[in-house]
Amino acid sequence: MYDCSMKAEAIIFGLLVLSTGFAAGSSTTNNGDLCRFFANETKLRDPASCNQYITCVDFVSQYQSCTTDKPFYDKDTQKCVTTLSNNSTCQISCEKYVGGFVNDPSSCNGYYYCKDAETALYGKCPENMHFNGTNQMCRYKSDSTCKVKEFDICSIAKKETKVLDENDCRKYYECSSKGVLTEKTCASGKYYNAITGTCLDKWMVDCPKIPLPDNICGTKAKPVKNKFVSDDATCRGYFYCGDKVVPDPAPIWGSCQNGTFFDATSQSCASPLQVKCPTGADRCDGRSETFVSGSESGCRQYLRCKEGKTVEQKSCGNKFFDETKIACISTPITYQSCARS
Repeated sequence: MYDCSMKAEAIIFGLLVLSTGFAAGSSTTNNGDLCRFFANETKLRDPASCNQYITCVDFVSQYQSCTTDKPFYDKDTQKCVTTLSNNSTCQISCEKYVGGFVNDPSSCNGYYYCKDAETALYGKCPENMHFNGTNQMCRYKSDSTCKVKEFDICSIAKKETKVLDENDCRKYYECSSKGVLTEKTCASGKYYNAITGTCLDKWMVDCPKIPLPDNICGTKAKPVKNKFVSDDATCRGYFYCGDKVVPDPAPIWGSCQNGTFFDATSQSCASPLQVKCPTGADRCDGRSETFVSGSESGCRQYLRCKEGKTVEQKSCGNKFFDETKIACISTPITYQSCARS
């Protein structure tokens, strides 16, 4: 029997596992809250009620209810309304039930009182009870056979709403103009930032697990064997491609020690000034210096680091940044890390 008292986040979590595989092999970082998938200030219809809606604030769900005279939350207009015209998940008809009660189609303990053929007033049973439309009364859960029909995530979110992919920082999902959940991929060198709902440079996004790049160990026709390759996400990280199965489907990830970067050419950990990092990677990673050379072609940019992370990007204008002197100088700098391609 379906237990309608479960929290909305539990409902949506099950949906995501079944429909998109969001949760497979992932780690939940925000106690399973539904809003961990959505950008700040995103508004959603509560999956467990047609009368409630959610505002996401810093990945935490803030619940609010519509008034009795406007009992439905419209996910597309993001307003409380008297009737819904295009939402089969929540739409009810009072034409045959004037003066009576009908079940809330998305909640076991919710119901609507049909004041007249066009006016439905919302109400709900106590938490330990379900509404029974046949008997027109609230009954204990143990006596209920209530089952709420399945829904998809785009039935609670406005069109073009973006949804986090917990398995891959490069990707996200979006509810299309037709209300269909569609997979999207950020441009090269970018990761999806859930709180802003945008793709940003990799160094600006905290990715809990480095995603496995496509064809990282080559293809069947041209496999990479017994070799270290960049993880394409960080300056220090690499994968080792073995030769037992080619191409290696599960290369082992590793990282150079602090103060060094992985150099694919020499197959070793080298001085950061000798290594050109993957696009969007953080050159402050694992370094103790406060100011380091950036990666932009021409060596005219530098970064301010704090605790091994970039906090600010600066420019020397027409001059060049000398990492040893920690100064912008007129003499051209030829670090390999920022040499012109």
